[in-house]
Amino acid sequence: MELMQLQMLVAAAEEKSLQKAADRVCRTPQAVSMAIGKLEQEIGVHLLDRSSSRGFRLTPEGEVLVGYARRSLSLLSEALAEIERISSAQRGRLRIGANQSIGEYLLPRLAQIFHANNSGIKLKILIGFSEAILSALRQGDVDVALVADKPRDRDLEVHFLMTDHLVAIMSPRHALAGQPSIGLKALESESLILLTEPSELRERVVETFHRFGINLNLHVETGTLDSVKRMAAQNVGIGIVPSLCVTGDEQATLSIRAIDEFPEDRSLWIVHRPAPSQACRSFISLVQSELTTAKAGPHPT
Repeated sequence: MELMQLQMLVAAAEEKSLQKAADRVCRTPQAVSMAIGKLEQEIGVHLLDRSSSRGFRLTPEGEVLVGYARRSLSLLSEALAEIERISSAQRGRLRIGANQSIGEYLLPRLAQIFHANNSGIKLKILIGFSEAILSALRQGDVDVALVADKPRDRDLEVHFLMTDHLVAIMSPRHALAGQPSIGLKALESESLILLTEPSELRERVVETFHRFGINLNLHVETGTLDSVKRMAAQNVGIGIVPSLCVTGDEQATLSIRAIDEFPEDRSLWIVHRPAPSQACRSFISLVQSELTTAKAGPHPT
């Protein structure tokens, strides 16, 4: 019994015409008749009653076999669709946007895990400030965004990812490195190193200093978190950064201290447009699995 025989039998039963059945399966009427006849020989019963001059009808045995054949063909169609779904998730391109702290310090590991399971997907990664990444998502330039700003767009889907917190970093030689924590008042006279505008991190720091009535002595503005860390390590000033961007092996060159007025966690979000691709859904699932319960970087000591 062959698959094509079942397809021809079902076509003949539904079309009630060998010619129409033949057209449906792209064969000749003679080929359809011969295939059904061969199937009848194989199972030892008549499937079509050909006694009427007006054509044929299914025998009781034929009715039973057609019923099961329909179900088998339907299951096969579902299986092929599922295979195509899996296959399509393993090909193509996925464009990921991320803010600096996630993009530079978490995304490399996530990309490695994703690539190991989806080697056919080409990744394009855009790293920048949160607002720029969200703008790229709105414009269709990225498929998924990992950011610190929670958008209010009703046409975007937003999921909580994890929390982080802001810390002060400085050279171990700095006078404040011996303090268990630091207040904003102590930072008023210190040279601060911050990201340039319009970063979400910069805005958060400026707003907090303003809220507590503390002058912000901005000494250096720079475009990357890495440069903030390098200058802090060289004792140029004190940097304020997300804790997740300070890796464990950097604690020898940087002292990490909590800031008393920054007790609240900083929420990070994963954002995408409705109806994401299968590759995008796979990446979102991976990120949520890896990071939802993850802790941020080294805690201040």
